[in-house]
Amino acid sequence: MMKRITLLIAFLQFCCMIVFAQTGPVTGTVKDKSNNPIPGVSVKVKSSGAGTLTNGEGKFSITAKSGDVLIFTSIGFITQNYTLTSGSVNITLAEDNTDLDEVVVVGYGTQKKKDLTGAVSSITAKSLENVPITRVDQMIQGRASGVQVTQTQAQPGGTVSLRIRGTNSINSSNEPLFVIDGFPGAGNLSSINPNDIQSIDILKDASSIAIYGSRGANGVVIVTTKKGAAGQSSINFEAYYGLQKVRNPYKMMDATQYGNYLNDVQRLTNIETPASAKALPYTDAQLAALGKGTDWQNEIFRTAPISNYQLNFIGGTADTKYNLSMNYFDQQGIIINSGYKRASVRFNLDKKVGEKLNFGFTSQLTAGLDKRALVNTSGGSNGGVLLEALRINPAVPVFTNGDYTVQNGPTGYVFALGNPVAYANKTTNQYKNLRGLMNFYGEYEIIKGLKWKSTFGTDFNLQTRDFYVPSDLFVGSNTLGTARKEYADNVSWVNENTLTYDKQINKNNAINVIGGFSMQEFYNTDFFAASNNFFTNVLGVDNIGIGANVLVPGSGKVKNNLASFFGRVNYRLMDKYLVTFTMRADGSSKFGANNKWGYFPSGAIAWRVIAEDFMKTLPFVSDLKLRASYGVSGNQEIDPYQSIARYSVNGATLGGNRVVGVSPNNIPNPNLAWESTASFDLGLDLALFNNRISLTADYYSKKTKDLLLNVSIPRTAGYSSILLNAGGVSNKGFELAINTENINGKKFQWSTNLNFSLNRNKVTDLAGEKERFVGDASSALFPSGNGGTSVLRVGESIGSFFGYRFLGIWQTQAEIDASGIKGVLPGDPRYADLTGDQVIDAKDREIIGHAQPDFIYGITNNFTFGRLNLNIFIQGVQGDEVLNLNRYEMESGDFTTNKLASVVNRWTGPNTSNTIPKANSTLRRRTGVTSDVVENGSFLRLKTVSLAYNLPISKGLGKTIKSAGIFATGTNLLTFTKYSGYDPEVNSFGLSNGLSLNTDYNAYPTARTFTAGVRLGF
Repeated sequence: MMKRITLLIAFLQFCCMIVFAQTGPVTGTVKDKSNNPIPGVSVKVKSSGAGTLTNGEGKFSITAKSGDVLIFTSIGFITQNYTLTSGSVNITLAEDNTDLDEVVVVGYGTQKKKDLTGAVSSITAKSLENVPITRVDQMIQGRASGVQVTQTQAQPGGTVSLRIRGTNSINSSNEPLFVIDGFPGAGNLSSINPNDIQSIDILKDASSIAIYGSRGANGVVIVTTKKGAAGQSSINFEAYYGLQKVRNPYKMMDATQYGNYLNDVQRLTNIETPASAKALPYTDAQLAALGKGTDWQNEIFRTAPISNYQLNFIGGTADTKYNLSMNYFDQQGIIINSGYKRASVRFNLDKKVGEKLNFGFTSQLTAGLDKRALVNTSGGSNGGVLLEALRINPAVPVFTNGDYTVQNGPTGYVFALGNPVAYANKTTNQYKNLRGLMNFYGEYEIIKGLKWKSTFGTDFNLQTRDFYVPSDLFVGSNTLGTARKEYADNVSWVNENTLTYDKQINKNNAINVIGGFSMQEFYNTDFFAASNNFFTNVLGVDNIGIGANVLVPGSGKVKNNLASFFGRVNYRLMDKYLVTFTMRADGSSKFGANNKWGYFPSGAIAWRVIAEDFMKTLPFVSDLKLRASYGVSGNQEIDPYQSIARYSVNGATLGGNRVVGVSPNNIPNPNLAWESTASFDLGLDLALFNNRISLTADYYSKKTKDLLLNVSIPRTAGYSSILLNAGGVSNKGFELAINTENINGKKFQWSTNLNFSLNRNKVTDLAGEKERFVGDASSALFPSGNGGTSVLRVGESIGSFFGYRFLGIWQTQAEIDASGIKGVLPGDPRYADLTGDQVIDAKDREIIGHAQPDFIYGITNNFTFGRLNLNIFIQGVQGDEVLNLNRYEMESGDFTTNKLASVVNRWTGPNTSNTIPKANSTLRRRTGVTSDVVENGSFLRLKTVSLAYNLPISKGLGKTIKSAGIFATGTNLLTFTKYSGYDPEVNSFGLSNGLSLNTDYNAYPTARTFTAGVRLGF
């Protein structure tokens, strides 16, 4: 009986083999080494070419027969071949630890990383998937070598500044060119939803940026958003909620300390000027009753919520791929009545028609509401919310008789200013923004390897501002209320056409050639209307016509065009020797009639040493490549119409009637042309121990000439300056990026990413001038003029602070008499007399600090243990200084405003203090910028710590929920610095003045943030 059963089983097996030997369905699942399904894996039958893709659960079905070889391919994994022996297959793909085949986005195309001849830094969304990102710049900061990101405005919706390999220009912009989904010149990134971004590629050297010609000198940031995926249809939801709190508030005097300070000021003033003596502000009994008083910082700061909700629909087939995302972001500011809300919708579509035609588009629509706190003001009596909170007397209550206290007190002894809480809550300063960015493309393969691509895109940004200061505020009392309404629209369109030929000529020779032309137009209009003297505050800005005093309205219109021709050739010989040549010609309406066109060539070579036979004797070396490039790029970022004659409007009131005229306001320059930057780069790419350690190092040298510089001319010409191509700046530096896989086990992985950058900036030419004084500071701080906070000097760096060297405090009159210095008293600050003429004046100024750092760095450690992931990011800046202008008001005696708590330890007699002057000393303010307020700005910051956990999915939920995870993140957790202000990463002048670097004057503080969230995949 057993013999018959055995024969029957053998016969059935034989029949199954015969059946499977014929063509039939094969099913299977593809997973990674952590047993997670991999969607979108390409499965192809080697013999027939038939193919399919895995679905969202990693499953596939394909027609094949026993003995066929199936090829499994997916980006980020090692390709695997599998010979069929049955109709059911389970495949585990290993991650590809080498990133040599990683695709990098470059200008007008992509390249494999191993074929790059230029310097490019890449950041992928995958590397930050467990870190909540609120702004695009947070994806870049500290994560790309050679790139310094400075948060110029910490308030929600604020701007940031990017510097790629230093500061190139004096009068023109130093910001890079932003390219979003192929649209060049797409403006700032603040309205882009960071959850939509797939990758950011930063082009840094001449070989990579020359393709963008006149706009590439400051580097190029290419942002690629997420596209659809074939073979899967998924819905992904993410939400997080968090709380923000001011990180490092100033320690200010309380009411009793400030009352004693005011009495001390008046007591010293009565002694020094007895003719104007008056009673002290507070009696002893009043001082004893003051107590701590009002903590005004605590009144304007709050614990503010932040939340984000993201919903994605991703899917597609082999021919059609789509990505639809919707996002709502709400960040309330840590200053009351400030915050930013953003709602965005993105739809990206790619369609393949037949074997030759592809078309599609990327699109985004974003609406923003920005309620801005009044910070970064010019000071004086209109100091703004933050500055008033630091200056107002803590003895003054927030409310008096149930309503806001209007004014500082006691009157006659303190600086006249208003209630900052009332100012914040009752003032309207609101911006509404609507932005659309769309880019359509069509691509046709004419013959194999030869493709024509045409794109057309538009970027529009419509913005309104409502501003109203009611008449019942101190700041609005002089004008009886002020209303202002603004409107601006910025529209640009671009059409680009390229022809690309990609050919593997034979085993040893390959070529990629691209040529194209581009047309782009920028169009901006603006309008504003304002009035004051309102009889009611009920309507606010909604009816500015009821203001009895209607102010002169204004409007403007600006237009400029750019036409371009460009080309690039990439040649590979034996996969060892790489050559790139690029050329672009740009014609811009911004420049003079004699210089409308500029030409920007570059060349680069690379040697893949790893491909040489002798490298086989060094098995621990996984990759080795040497790169060199040289080329020229340009900078055209000046306002239009600078090369032609312009007129300004002049108005006056004569006989009760307004009379208007125009007058010339510049000397035209038909020879005005681009700034040009010649760049040299020498780079090394190295990987060791099966790519467990990878390293990229670059040395660069950049020389910018023909700066767009306002050059002084004799006033007999009728003008004080003319815009010329004159002057020069150089930047030299070194960059290093190291990635290591410290532990790569099945259950535990630990990787580290480190980047380090240093740059040395120097002014090389100022059109014959040895130096010029630049840099902004409020006239309220220096009413007699300070001659600029910085100096541009040949041989020194941009951002060199210029002023008087602080030597301490004059202790006695005998000490003063021995020095011969006039006009000072004991308790006044002491400054270096460099000329030895016993007079402290402008000739005694010197360079007292530098805004540009010695080096910057970032370190990321990523730990994975099973389903748990921990990401720790540290960021640092070393060797820069910050000009803390806040201390002029919070330490100087001639401002009868509240002071830092440290001023309690001020000079009160010989040898009592050698750092803080006496209470009524006014010398620091009268002198100007001094070295004691130029502080060490170095810092090391624990920027983010993020902990994420991928939840296990039960079999019952597995058909509906494909993935689930929770995460928690802390941001700006710890900052190690000697800087005394809110934050050393500051620039109150933002992008408005590139020569006022690292200046802090009532800037919005940074916040420490804690968030928690959830991710779901369906």
